[in-house]
Amino acid sequence: SIDLVFSKKKVEARKEWLKDYNPDAEIDYSQASIRYYDFVHKELIHFSNSDNVRSIPSICDGFKPGQRKILYGCFKRNLKDEVKVAQLVGYIAEHSAYHHGEQSLAQTIIGLAQNFVGSNNINLLLPNGQFGTRAAGGKDAASPRYIFTNLSKVTRALFIEHDDHLYKYLEDDGQPVEPEWYLPIIPMVLVNGAEGIGTGWSTNIPCYNPYQIVENLKAKLRGEEMKDLDPWFKGYDGIIEKSSKGGYIIKGKYHISETEDDTIEITELPIRKWTKDYKQFLDTMLNPEEGEPEIEDIKEYHANNRVHFVIKLKPGLLDKINRGEGIEKKFKLSTTLQTTNMVLFDHERKLKKYQTVQEIMEEFYEVRLKFYHKRKDYLISKLQRDIEILSNKKRFILSVISEELNIRNVKKKDLIQNLLKKGFVPMKRMTKVRSTKKVEKEEKEEETGEEEEEGMEVASSEFNYLLQMPMWSLTYEKVEALKEELAKKEAELAELKNTSVETMWIRD
Repeated sequence: SIDLVFSKKKVEARKEWLKDYNPDAEIDYSQASIRYYDFVHKELIHFSNSDNVRSIPSICDGFKPGQRKILYGCFKRNLKDEVKVAQLVGYIAEHSAYHHGEQSLAQTIIGLAQNFVGSNNINLLLPNGQFGTRAAGGKDAASPRYIFTNLSKVTRALFIEHDDHLYKYLEDDGQPVEPEWYLPIIPMVLVNGAEGIGTGWSTNIPCYNPYQIVENLKAKLRGEEMKDLDPWFKGYDGIIEKSSKGGYIIKGKYHISETEDDTIEITELPIRKWTKDYKQFLDTMLNPEEGEPEIEDIKEYHANNRVHFVIKLKPGLLDKINRGEGIEKKFKLSTTLQTTNMVLFDHERKLKKYQTVQEIMEEFYEVRLKFYHKRKDYLISKLQRDIEILSNKKRFILSVISEELNIRNVKKKDLIQNLLKKGFVPMKRMTKVRSTKKVEKEEKEEETGEEEEEGMEVASSEFNYLLQMPMWSLTYEKVEALKEELAKKEAELAELKNTSVETMWIRD
């Protein structure tokens, strides 16, 4: 058992061990002694699984739990105006029961907002301030107390608000927290990529072009085949090409100066080779610990996301490099990228290894399409409930105006009976909204008000939605506005029923 968990030779066995994870396994601590076997299989396995949950994202939203908690906090706060990152950290820790160091939460927020080459293809938060640059791969970000962020406009277009009512929300010590996963309209795990090392498992997924992902999903919705995708990094000017050995080769860009002898200009580096690190590598060629220097001078002309080194070589060295290993190899201007370790938690929260990007797309497509059916049912039930409430309100106001219904100086009990006789629907008998959120706004209203009184079939609070309308509701303008709203909702419902889930997805 000890070998299984710690031996370098037992990697595959460890993967199988974690595949069969049982969250209910526990040790009986009332025993005088505990076997190593039991400790490993009933106690240590929980830590190892948690390690994977924190390190490996979900196929549904591409998030690890910390990132999901941040998005949940931003949605809950409706973060449209910018807020200091340090303040947002406190809000998220409080509302999503974050149990780890606040420094790591701040780093995760900064990571979600970064938009330099090699970070995110779509940053879900906005980087208002110094959130790091390409020079140091984001490590040069300012302190969380000096930088601000808020939700990017595109975020709510990817994570549709209606879906918030359909997720399965987790609980932490009785406090409702973030859902088990979000479900954006495109697989964000492919858009922004993923890296992580857990126990037994690790993952490495490159970034892909969101436009190509959208085209692939639209093709699938039309019943066509999806095309192969190649990695793509927003703003990257280098070359990404398939390797004959499998995977991809990522090359930077250089050219030999036409105006100056023995001079090379490097205008792009391989992805995630940061400018500062590369400068240190060039410095070792300029001032080597042993032997003669190969470089006479280095000049830098970088701007924003662009790299520009001008390197003056020793006379005659350029020809020697060209005859030998070549400039690309000598100056480390190419790296390889593999797609053989794409591991994710599936929608049932089980670890799964994916062989191709297509496999991830196919699984995401199936889960998301089923979720559109859920959304359609939710929206239909919500509209039906709204229509029921509006038509009852309209009939009630018209009955009061025409004096068919007298509400003045009448006993409460008699008024309730009269409303029931005339077919007005109590709130609890309205169409139920198909939502997983425990408290819908209407149900909250239902619970406020008085308790059921003696001899009454229905509590008087069930008709609060009618009887608590302001006197303004009896004016001509208000009645017309109500009729207009009712007609609008009925047209909306008819249109929704005739809209297929595929059309809903294409519109999104």
